[in-house]
Amino acid sequence: MNINREYLAIAVGYLLVILYIAFINNAVINIILVLILLFVHLQVYTQFKKRLSQEKDTSVNKLQSRLEKTKRLQEEMAERFFSLSQSFGSGLLLVDEDGIIQYVNTDMTNYFGEIELDQDYQKVHTVDELHEFINKAYLIEAPMRKQVRHQGRSYDLISTPIFEANIFKGALILAHDITALKHAEEYQKRFTADVSHELRTPLSAIKGFGEILSRDGISADEQAEFIQLIRKEADRMEILLKDLTEISKLDRVDYELEKEQVSIQSLIEETVGVLKPRIKEKQLQVHVDIEDVNLDIDKNRMKQVLLNIIKNALSYTDEGSITITGNKEENRYKIAISDTGIGIKEEDFDKIFKRFYRVDKARSRDTGGSGLGLSISKNAVMKHGGTIHVSSALDQGTTFTIYLPL
Repeated sequence: MNINREYLAIAVGYLLVILYIAFINNAVINIILVLILLFVHLQVYTQFKKRLSQEKDTSVNKLQSRLEKTKRLQEEMAERFFSLSQSFGSGLLLVDEDGIIQYVNTDMTNYFGEIELDQDYQKVHTVDELHEFINKAYLIEAPMRKQVRHQGRSYDLISTPIFEANIFKGALILAHDITALKHAEEYQKRFTADVSHELRTPLSAIKGFGEILSRDGISADEQAEFIQLIRKEADRMEILLKDLTEISKLDRVDYELEKEQVSIQSLIEETVGVLKPRIKEKQLQVHVDIEDVNLDIDKNRMKQVLLNIIKNALSYTDEGSITITGNKEENRYKIAISDTGIGIKEEDFDKIFKRFYRVDKARSRDTGGSGLGLSISKNAVMKHGGTIHVSSALDQGTTFTIYLPL
């Protein structure tokens, strides 16, 4: 707009001079006017040229600034993408329309070995499962999914094709480590099978005794005996269902202990008091030696732990004694429960805390145990930030040791 005005001013100036020269016949004045006009024109032209140059420089600078800003944004986006892909928690590989690997993150190389960039995917020296998956994803140009195993771990491979204007431009390959999920699925299957088996045993017994009772010619004494057996199996089922409920609670991630300050001596004496009838029945001696402290614990949970372990000691000790000690040891509190029972084989030490595992299955059935007591105890102790250990010798006895934070 400013440039057009300057052109107009120059044109008007020329027009006025021409008109003046046309009507005034004074050569000197005419020459002076022409010189003045030329001078003004030269000044205007110089300013005009200078302004054009400045505006051009300004436009170039603005364009350059925009280009630099765009470049910085692209670099920042690339850095963010790289950072995100490296901390993605899954493997990532990008192959273009020519089959050349353009990008691979650290997780992918950790999963399947070193993969070089800018090479044909068919030359990748990695596991066969990954190579076959990339090959198929590249050829069919469609989404794919497959689970593979490599070096003892399980991976979920996902391929997503990349299109631009309906033209295939490559494929993005993702690899998720699903080993933990597979273990959880396997554990769930085993757990379900174990529960089914544990429930089937008492149910079969109850059904069998019920059929016998329905027959004619059963004496009153036999009826009383079978009814007692049915009650015993029903009690086993009740204990099992109760323990399964406890297991499910402790397995929950959001489960919170109801902690309070508890005298450990009072808790142990209270627990032993509950078991006095059984102790008297088995004619065993119970020795308690406790250094009393107040611990920040869930009283009911820890009482359950102590009950489970002392009940085990009573079940597997026919003569002798049970000793319960407690004392501070550095920054933790140690509780040891020892018996003079039948003992446990060393190869069973790691197994006894597993669910439904029984060292002596026959004796466990007689005592009505569910096979979940020690597993529940370990989970409860771990929820408190503690640990539980076992030591034993055959025909000499067993000691369970619990460590809790002070």
